[in-house]
Amino acid sequence: MDDFKKDILKDVRRIQEEMDLLFDHFCKIRHSPVLTAKRLWRPPTDVFETENQVVVLVEIAGMKKKDLNVTLTDNVLVIRGDRQEKTLAHKTFYRNMEINYGMFERNIYLPESIDPDSVRAEYKDGYLEIRLYKKEGKRSKAKEIKIEIE
Repeated sequence: MDDFKKDILKDVRRIQEEMDLLFDHFCKIRHSPVLTAKRLWRPPTDVFETENQVVVLVEIAGMKKKDLNVTLTDNVLVIRGDRQEKTLAHKTFYRNMEINYGMFERNIYLPESIDPDSVRAEYKDGYLEIRLYKKEGKRSKAKEIKIEIE
């Protein structure tokens, strides 16, 4: 795919993600069939860059390693997961409910200088931290990333 088409595709995905955030912000109605039917949520994510790496930090407390999947394909880091809602033994009436449950997906667009063979992921204290080391030149290879838990 040429660079122009890649850029347009990235822009469309970013607009879709921003629209989803806007929709979620204005429509925070919990357990509405319209809003929860196959609706993805977006965990808070920080992405920053140093001289030799890009670091992605995702807040996903309460997740298990088996419920997370991280892949890197064509310089797009895809983080998927499914956070299960806690089931309570007794009937509960919520006064406030802000914790998101269910499936999520985040797509992080990375510079082309990332070395897919040196990516490290660690899940600790409710945060998934992914370190992607930079390398000169381009590589385009799909790779599943193992998550280490401390």
